[in-house]
Formats: sequence, C-alpha cells, structure tokens
Amino acid sequence: MMKSRWLRVLALLLGLSMIAAACGDDDDTASEGEDTEETTEGTEGEGEGEAAAGGTVVFANEQEPDGWNINTASSNLLALGQLTEIVFPAAFRTTPDFEVVMDENLLVSAELTSEDPQTIEYVIQEDAVWSDGTPITADDFELQWMMMNGSNADVDTATTAGYDRVESVEGSEDGKTVTVTFSEPYSEWQSMFTNILPAHVITELGDGDPVVGWNDGLDGENAPEFSGGPFMFEDYRPEQSVTLVANPEWWGPAPNLDEIVIRFDVDNAGIPAALENGEIDMAYPQPQLDLVDQIDGISDVDSQVSFGLSFEHIDFNLQNSHLAKPEVRMAIAHALDEEDVVARTVGQFSDEASVLQNRIWLSNQPQYEAHGDEYLGANVEEAQSLLEEAGYDCSSSPCTHPEDGELTLRISTTGGNQLRENTQLVLQNQLSAAGINLTIDNVEGGAVFERFFPESNLIADQDYDIALFAWVGTPFPSSNKALYTNDDPTLVGSNNTGYQNAEIVDVFDQALVETDQDAAADLYNQADEILWQDMPTVPLYQKPTFLAYRTTIQNVEDNASTAGPLWNATEWSVEG
Repeated sequence: MMKSRWLRVLALLLGLSMIAAACGDDDDTASEGEDTEETTEGTEGEGEGEAAAGGTVVFANEQEPDGWNINTASSNLLALGQLTEIVFPAAFRTTPDFEVVMDENLLVSAELTSEDPQTIEYVIQEDAVWSDGTPITADDFELQWMMMNGSNADVDTATTAGYDRVESVEGSEDGKTVTVTFSEPYSEWQSMFTNILPAHVITELGDGDPVVGWNDGLDGENAPEFSGGPFMFEDYRPEQSVTLVANPEWWGPAPNLDEIVIRFDVDNAGIPAALENGEIDMAYPQPQLDLVDQIDGISDVDSQVSFGLSFEHIDFNLQNSHLAKPEVRMAIAHALDEEDVVARTVGQFSDEASVLQNRIWLSNQPQYEAHGDEYLGANVEEAQSLLEEAGYDCSSSPCTHPEDGELTLRISTTGGNQLRENTQLVLQNQLSAAGINLTIDNVEGGAVFERFFPESNLIADQDYDIALFAWVGTPFPSSNKALYTNDDPTLVGSNNTGYQNAEIVDVFDQALVETDQDAAADLYNQADEILWQDMPTVPLYQKPTFLAYRTTIQNVEDNASTAGPLWNATEWSVEG
C-alpha cells in the first residue's frame, strides 16, 4: 500500500513531491526541461517496428482503489494514479528520465504570458473531448481549481499546492483557451492540472452540486464511466479486477491493444506462479530478493530494475526523550554504515544502488548534491563521543543517561516486508556496537502507518521511536516542506517527526516563489544541508522498482516516477 503524502496519510500525489510508501507484504524531485540519466536495467519489450493490433494484457496491480477520484485525500493512492495516468487528462506529464513535458495530446501550448502577476495561458486541442463527446474546456480546469484551492472546507482535496495561489481561472468564448492568474508567484505551476475531471459529469454525479459529485461521486464501486485519455474503465469487479478498454472518442494515437485487465486478487507472493501459469502477463511488485530470483527463472518473462523517485529512510520521533537530543540523532547517523546497509539490501538487485545523501533530490537528478559525506561509514568512536557529550555513560551497553535511563529505542516498519525486516536487523547490529539498543516492533502491513500518522493527527499520540519507510516523489520538490515544517507543533500532518526549525521554513518559502529553476534548486539543497545539521531523519537509499512482463509484449518501458509502467500503454502490442 502506498498512500498520500503520504497517500491518504497526508495527501499529495502526481503534481506533488512525495507520498508515503506504505506497503504490507512488500515495501513501499527534477527541474523542468532538464534531462536526467535513465537507470533502467534489463530490456524493453521486443520489437519497435510495426505494432500488432489487438490482444489483451493482464496486469497485477499492487492495490485495489477504494475510491476513484485521485484528487481527494481519501482516494489519493499511488496504485490508482498509475491507472488514471492513461484515463484522465493532464497538462504536464513526467517521462521515464524525470523530465516534465507538456502533454501535446491535450494542449497546443502552455505558456507563461506575464510575470507580474504570474499568468499562464493554456490552449486546449480543438479536438480534445470527453468520452461522451463533450469538449474538454476551461470549465474543467476551473472545476479543479475550485475544488482544490482550499476555499471550501467541505471539499475533500489531496492538496491545495499551487491552487491556493490562483486568483482566477478564465476561459475564452469557446473555452479552448484557459488563462490562469496567480495572486502570488508559484514556481511549480507545471505540477498543476493533472487528473482533470469533467465538470459536467462531476456536477451531474452530485445532483447539481459539484462538491458532492467531487467528494462522493467516484467512491467505492463507482468507477468512472468517462475518460479524457486513450483508455477508459469498464467492467469493475470489486476485489477482482477492472478492465481498461480503448476510449472510442480518443483523438490521439489509438492504442494497439483491445484491453488491459487490471487484477486486484494476485498478491505479491503469488506473482511468480501467476506469471508462470499464464494467469497474468505483467506485474509491478515492490522488489524482494526471493521474488526477483523466482521471476528471473521464468523463461518467457523479462524484467526491468529501475531507480525512481522513491527513497527509504528512518525518521526519529522527537517526542522521545533520547531522540529529542540532537547528539543522539547524530550519534545514530555516525554509528550506521549506510554502504553496508545498501550492500545487504537493494545492492542485491542492482550494482547501481548507492547510499542516498540528500532528502530533496535523488541521485539520478541533475540537482542532486551529496551532503552526508561525514556520516559515510560507521564511526563508533564519534558516536560514543556525541553520546557522552549529551550525558550518557557508555562504559557498558546499552549506554545510559542519568535521567532518561538506558538508550533503548524501538524501530517500527511494515511487518512481513522482507527487505525492510532485513534492513532492521542490519541497523540493529550496527548500532549495538555504539551502545545503542534497537528493539524491533513491527505491525503487519500498512497498519503500522497508524502509528506514524495517527488519526488524531497529534504528535503526542504517535507510538514509535524510529520509523523505517519510504517517501515517493515527483519532480516537484516544494511539497517536501510539509515533511519538515508545521505551523502547529502539536500536529503531525506530513511532519511525523515533530521537527521544527524557522530557518528551513524560510528557505522553503523562498524556493516556492523563485521562478529561476537553478536558484530554486540551490535553495532546496540549502534546506537539505539544514536537515543534515539537525538530523530529524536519515536517508538510506534510493529504492528500486521492478517490472516483470511476458516477452510477447512489445514496447514495455518502466516509468519509475509516479506515472508507473502503464504510462505508454498505447504503444504496447502483443506478438501472435
């Protein structure tokens, strides 16, 4: 399970920076216009020549949506976003190399026409229509702004980022030109207007009230019967499957396939057998060593390992009396041997795996700067020196504090996730050498996130000391602010650590209005340097994605951003 900012925990997907990866039986940011080095290993589907028409691909989806409006906090699920990528329109999309590009199927142009006030003009393709034949117009852009600008507390929205800075959304007489005027600058305007929904349908679903249609019209079994993309949903069978078929009104390049059947009833443990038996043709599980080895042994199945915008990390609960001391947090970072952690975990999947030394940018983004050199490798002597500076006696293990007692901390993660459980054992062994005792205290599946992000939203109600999980990002870094700041220190929000620093708030605020992308990238790197000084979290490694597919499927290419592997499904075809 991967939920909103984290998927349902907080809520920021697709135009945002991060989402919590909350996986049960398995686990769970680049500037515009700049290329990054692609890290896909393995081979793409055979053949780039003339594609065969027709055929079916059966895809095992990681999780079944319990609602279909990805723009709401209640349904902001990564596994849903990877389906709606080919169903709902978006102004900009992310390519496999993390470049942000305008969707030319939807738009003729999207241009900054004024800097003061910041004004964006979108020109919609004349033949862009919804699946019922209704033109896609400014009305649909306006609906998204009205539902996501935060002005109506009754609206369920995954995020207000950017929309809350818009003063007006106006359409031309024919509705095909949209003028968006901002009340204050917003550097990441390209992150907005994704998963656009039809205003006329949403209003109808709410019996004339668009708020009701937005909040409830696509809940539960109410899978969308509309589309503004190349595919549309059909034949939803709860707890079993939903089928994606070609949108008959689609004006862009037509899909080659007849249908893609999305299966919800194949768990990750069953994927190798399902592939071998022909029950499914493709899967995108969180990689575990045994699973990858089993799939590599299937003769008619290819696979790709990629490194996307997701990273594993540990978070410290600063309400803990030990972890409230910065010396203890820094001692833990010094006692860790991150290179050994990588070698014993994701390094087994790919020799491209490496230690991550930045919380804002990932290593295959051009803005990445490594800021954690002084913490590379285990330095037990420095760790114990810091602990003694904080008043601990480390003459025996664990170290003890005269007021706070033994330095024993719980580490919690998604139980049943082999990779994370292995990580815990490695961390436990490394920290013991410095007199820091870790006890493992897991909860099966995504239920552990109720500890990290309690429903009460109060930091005081959090039930963990150290949390091990992942953030999933997009090329837009501004939403990282929610992870490390909070106006009310008693609230968790996205900031599950309770960390506060006015300096980092100021840096994030400067970056948000900085329209020069290089200057903005420098500010975000400054924010990461502050985080290394304060150490509320420790980044570990960039997480791999794993895509397995039958060799008969052509033109398969993973998109290790939040777009996922279906991003180019119109190009897929099946041999024979």
